[in-house]
Amino acid sequence: MPRRSRSTSEHPSGLSVLLQTMALALLLGGGADADAKPFPAFALENYDGRPFSNASFAGKTTIVIPTYAKCIFACPMITFFLTELDRELGSPANIQYAHVSVQPTEDTADEILEHFKDHGIDTEHDSRWLFINGPEEEVLTFLTDTDVHVKRTQVEDGVLIEHTIRLFVVGPHGETLAKFDTYFWDREEMLHALRHAIE
Repeated sequence: MPRRSRSTSEHPSGLSVLLQTMALALLLGGGADADAKPFPAFALENYDGRPFSNASFAGKTTIVIPTYAKCIFACPMITFFLTELDRELGSPANIQYAHVSVQPTEDTADEILEHFKDHGIDTEHDSRWLFINGPEEEVLTFLTDTDVHVKRTQVEDGVLIEHTIRLFVVGPHGETLAKFDTYFWDREEMLHALRHAIE
């Protein structure tokens, strides 16, 4: 039977997770009070080979999201929420969206492009949408430094991938403006974190 990957937060998967997360969204959200600490140092690359590192934050506000292309639950949901946010903001040129793969050995360029295509994102014409990957050891270092945990469990129909739900807003000087531990962020806190890009 073909190997399949799925993703949830670090809790049991299913509709109950979604409902519990929605109910606790405001309590779980880290918000825009992350004290503007520098984002951890890293040097990876976009799926198309373009380098992506802390230097790539310069002059832009970046939303950084650990995720993976073959996920069938939480990860497509966060991409949908981000496209809705981007549409609300008017697709500003100085905001970029950096998905970071928690499955660096399995996320292929074709799967990444299919993920974006499912959400109406054309990366050929909109380079603000990124899917960051790299050597497994370097990606694991990035995940450790950002306190993102990944658990793989063999199940009957494949492998269950569980990873920490986390979203960072990084400012144009590489500073962490906000950290959200929920995909159901508080709208006002998110807009406050993005203020440098939308004012």
